Amino acid sequence: MYNDPKALQELDGLAAFDKDGKPMQSRIKDVKSALKIFEGLRKADEQSSVNRARVDAMFDGANPYNQAQLNASGQGLKTNLNFGEAQRLLDISLSAYVDLYSSLEKLVEVKGTQGEPSEITQQEDIVSEEITHLLRSWPDFHSHYLRLCTTFIKHGTGITYFDTPDDWKFRVGSFADILIPRQTPASESAIDVAIGRRQYHIHELFNFIKNPKAASKVGWNVEEVKRVLLKNVTTRGRRNHKNIYDDWESLQSELKNNDIHEGYQNPTVSVLHFWVRELDGSISHYISTESDCKDFLYKKISRYEKPEHAYVMFTYGVGSNGTYHSIRGLGHRIFNHIQTSNRLRCQMIDGAMLGSAVMIQPENQRALDELGFTYYGAYAVLSPNVNIIEKAAPNLSTGVQPALNDISNQLALNTDTISTYGPNQSSPYKNQMQVVADMDVSTRLSGASLNLFYASWNRLLKEIVRRIVNGKQDRELNEFYSRCADRGVQESFIKTLDLARTKAVRSIGNGSYANRLVALRELQAISGSFDEVGRKNLTRDIVSTRVGHDLADRYAPVVEGARPTVDGKIAYLENQQLSEGISVPVVSTELHAAHLAEHIPALTGLIERLNTGQADPLQVLPALQAFYEHIAMTAEQLAGDPMQQGLIGQAKQALQFAEEMINNTSKQVQKMQREAAEAGGTPEGGEDPAMTAKMQEHQMKMQMAQQKAELDMQLKQAKFEQEQALRDAKTAMDLQKQ
Repeated sequence: MYNDPKALQELDGLAAFDKDGKPMQSRIKDVKSALKIFEGLRKADEQSSVNRARVDAMFDGANPYNQAQLNASGQGLKTNLNFGEAQRLLDISLSAYVDLYSSLEKLVEVKGTQGEPSEITQQEDIVSEEITHLLRSWPDFHSHYLRLCTTFIKHGTGITYFDTPDDWKFRVGSFADILIPRQTPASESAIDVAIGRRQYHIHELFNFIKNPKAASKVGWNVEEVKRVLLKNVTTRGRRNHKNIYDDWESLQSELKNNDIHEGYQNPTVSVLHFWVRELDGSISHYISTESDCKDFLYKKISRYEKPEHAYVMFTYGVGSNGTYHSIRGLGHRIFNHIQTSNRLRCQMIDGAMLGSAVMIQPENQRALDELGFTYYGAYAVLSPNVNIIEKAAPNLSTGVQPALNDISNQLALNTDTISTYGPNQSSPYKNQMQVVADMDVSTRLSGASLNLFYASWNRLLKEIVRRIVNGKQDRELNEFYSRCADRGVQESFIKTLDLARTKAVRSIGNGSYANRLVALRELQAISGSFDEVGRKNLTRDIVSTRVGHDLADRYAPVVEGARPTVDGKIAYLENQQLSEGISVPVVSTELHAAHLAEHIPALTGLIERLNTGQADPLQVLPALQAFYEHIAMTAEQLAGDPMQQGLIGQAKQALQFAEEMINNTSKQVQKMQREAAEAGGTPEGGEDPAMTAKMQEHQMKMQMAQQKAELDMQLKQAKFEQEQALRDAKTAMDLQKQ
């Protein structure tokens, strides 16, 4: 329904076409229509708001019974406690998501588009490190991330959004302060209108129109903002008889001088942000007050190209029908269990207190009033007319405990944050991995929720990087660019980043410290096959896991520079032999890509020297033939790797140039030999030099043709095998669907 523009007319106040059926420039007619939409969405969300409040109260420690009702019914002394089980589960879940970013040295990975290939990787790492430093140095980043994860876990949906088009600092909300239509599919592109409720301080609202001309150009209604400020400021400064400002110049002066402080009664203004999806998919941005508004404070049609430029939704699942309001978080999943568990525990405590107490029955009211014990050494005398009841009270704990155990088991099965065995239970595995398993049970995340979180986290970080690159520079961004420049990365490189390839860095262990240790231990077992840089990086990751990234440099500094391999050195030595015309065999276990990366430049350099006349053709011909044979055989070995097609293309081009140069050089050598034979004659009993040269030329051509044909056949065979594998996979999928 929400992807059909004409069906969007159902939202009262949100239109798509005019009376003549033509598309409207803006789907919101005026501020009255906008407020009508807000009131409709707010009313539709009332029951959901009550449910969210109940869940929040459970996590905040609300008692399972209404204490006022207990007092009214004479049960005021009944145990009424929240034992904090829900908060413990929330803390466990939250710790896993915190580990997802606190365990990382770089939060984001960027891709550059300018520079030499040998330098671009190092520059990308520098920019990624500085963006991470920029985010972590923002004082609100940690608290915003924690609130995002808390909301995401509690209620199933967390929302990040941006107040302004340029600021890279995001804000966090939930359905408690951001409203969207019911039955909206769980996709940002399907949200027709999102309404965010904010409270702005007076000085914050004033700063938007501090420069009236610039504010008007970007979309602010300066006069309406002035009217709202005058109406909402009440102070004992310059004022009329109603204690409100009626002079804009006086208010502006005090705002600029920070004089509004004494008797400040209305420090905030309730403001609504409207993000409206237009017919072309762009997002228009409107701002109005929540009440008593005559016009929009801000209006910019098609301000954002995509929804994620304005807001990013984090979902805990996909819901029962794929809509945002059908998604449930941890709070909904454990609410009934926790409430029942708290009540059973309260009842068990009452039973224990009742079972451990002495039951006394006074015979009359006077005996009750005079009830008391008098102690005489080892003896105690009870007041008269009082009887002790010998009948023991039932032990409620024997009936409650099995129910509690069953609820705990069900809770373990219904949540992703605890396991059926752990430090307090007996693990079925009795080996050295049990300790690691017991550490891990409280911090594991399900694959579904983790992938959904990372999908949204990717979009958010991509938008933050886009705003850092393209947004208006402030003090923090100026410092960011200065730090990058000090490390050799210019602003032009940052401005040309490939934003589409920006992505979040995934944590090793998926939020589990124990899983990360196990993964690093397994990598350590095979580290002998890594290159030097890989082994040092592994050592740094292990050290960082133990002591943190801040102290890791003391023990394992970051390795900078290229990653040379042993095969690169072998290829360099092979170049020396090939330059002397010595044939070198190709071994199948070599890193053929590293060899081609060394051989191709050596061959092209040799051809360049021949073209410029810096090399003797007669002496270079054997080297040309040796390089041609070796590169052709190496390319054949690499032909089956689809990731190296670019390098194979370079090799084929270099072989084509070498073939032409060999032919030309052979003809030149043949000519020189013929001229020498004519000058000195053919020796008696000797071979004809011209005939020998022709035979050599013919053999070289035949050999090159054979190698070229073998290389082409190898490439065709690799392509056929790939296509066959794709066809087999498609056939298997079709059979599974039947």
